[in-house]
Amino acid sequence: MLDLQNVANACVKCGKCIPHCTIYMVNRDEVTSPRGFLDLLGAYKRGDIELDSQSRDIFESCFLCTTCVTHCPSSLPVDVAIESVRVDIAQKYGIAWYKRAYFFLLRHRKIADFVFSLMHFVMPCAFKEENGRWISRFKLFKNHKGAMAKRSVFPLWRKSFLQTYQGEITPSNQNPPPNALKHNRVAIFIGCLSNYNYVNVGKSLLEILSHLGIKAFVPHLQECCGAPAFFTGDIHSVVYLAKKNIEYFESFWESIDAMIIPEATCAAMIKKDWIHALSADRSNSEYVKRLQKLLPKIDMASSWLYHHTPLQRILPDTFAQESITYHDPCHARKVLGIFKEPRALLGKSFVLKEMSDSARCCGFGGISMQSSHYALTLKAGEAKADMIESSGAHIVSAECGACRMQLDNALTQIDSKVRFAHPLELIAKALKGAR
Repeated sequence: MLDLQNVANACVKCGKCIPHCTIYMVNRDEVTSPRGFLDLLGAYKRGDIELDSQSRDIFESCFLCTTCVTHCPSSLPVDVAIESVRVDIAQKYGIAWYKRAYFFLLRHRKIADFVFSLMHFVMPCAFKEENGRWISRFKLFKNHKGAMAKRSVFPLWRKSFLQTYQGEITPSNQNPPPNALKHNRVAIFIGCLSNYNYVNVGKSLLEILSHLGIKAFVPHLQECCGAPAFFTGDIHSVVYLAKKNIEYFESFWESIDAMIIPEATCAAMIKKDWIHALSADRSNSEYVKRLQKLLPKIDMASSWLYHHTPLQRILPDTFAQESITYHDPCHARKVLGIFKEPRALLGKSFVLKEMSDSARCCGFGGISMQSSHYALTLKAGEAKADMIESSGAHIVSAECGACRMQLDNALTQIDSKVRFAHPLELIAKALKGAR
């Protein structure tokens, strides 16, 4: 279990994290900077300050992008420390009703299927609090001049990926490329955003696996990874979902070669943060051991496809006239160290144009940031959108649904014509073009 006081004391205030901190770049307040957060955390653990409304607001203003961790000479886990104090905040102040409602849906898949298929939006990303009341966030659907955005809005009713695809899916390609059958059966953990909002991501992954002659297995009882609850401090929901998923994974684990995930946040949650959540209570130590046995087979989709299939070798130069700039999701590059693999695959069929800072956080930040600090997410998103626009690329790609939601909105705000596409969608498109 993390000792917050030791982490706070270990910070030598060198300031190397400050120029790169997402919240500091848009807020310019030393209090909401990594060393500011750690100073306050130390004061809180010593009993010098209380978790009042002011300190609560400060601790909830971090994007949890982990940029500070990557630039810290001591790699201090500032993100984990803030996640820990958010648990205390949730226990003291409770969790807002709309967050509780959302987390309830995440724990009850059948109800979520009905609600999300009907509504097809995430409430905190469609509404915001202003002057004590909740109003519709039309800025998501209008540009800064007030004109209707040209980007597509989710349809009113649509089946989710897991409602459409379940169980084993046999590849249609009976003549796969050489060495493609090294792995015979791969499970897919789809993630909530790809399950409900961006269904084509999962379909594209199935098409890629089929082209490679690999059997896909879609576990229909998989649950949410719990990331939205974790970053909000609802540790109980996270532990519940982690345990349920672990028990389910174990039922089919011996029959698969790998389980791949097309969402960076979900992958980082399962591979890193489930252990943090479970370790908060010693009674969960057995589940930590069970999880560690599963982890070697779990990987992000682009990483697994790059390292374990001949995909890079067989991708064609079909769309060499279309240029792509790649945005590195924080959970992919900074947490899991995955950034070369998607570029290597996309670079075979498209022209890659790097933006000025591909690793800069897009500014999504989770439910708390989107609902309570929306102005800050807009500032962070606009800076990223300007980088994407300046790259001169036609498409921006990232292996993360949350980044997709944020970047679509940010690009709309600046009237950019750059469109978003998930790496798997682009790879599937390239393979189709080669047929």
